[in-house]
Amino acid sequence: MLPAIPDRWQQRLEAYLAEISSEPRTRLSASDFQHSVSIRFADGSYALFRHAFYLTSDELGEIVVFTEHCGYHVFPRYDTEVELLKSVCVERPLK
Repeated sequence: MLPAIPDRWQQRLEAYLAEISSEPRTRLSASDFQHSVSIRFADGSYALFRHAFYLTSDELGEIVVFTEHCGYHVFPRYDTEVELLKSVCVERPLK
């Protein structure tokens, strides 16, 4: 069982879900995890999460990455770069 989302992020997550959904909801669904998230840290290290999305909070000084199968991960906002990588389908002509 995955750990519960920290209280400090619960309302922010619900606001995000309300923003992206046509109907109010408080739970994540598989359709929320259509992209990948890349995080780069000040020391040059990085992390890549597939089937994920992220939220940031300047107030908390945090970035949280939500993944479809591996729960959530909280990182410091300071000196951290985060990028949402969207998958696209490109048709290529047959040779």
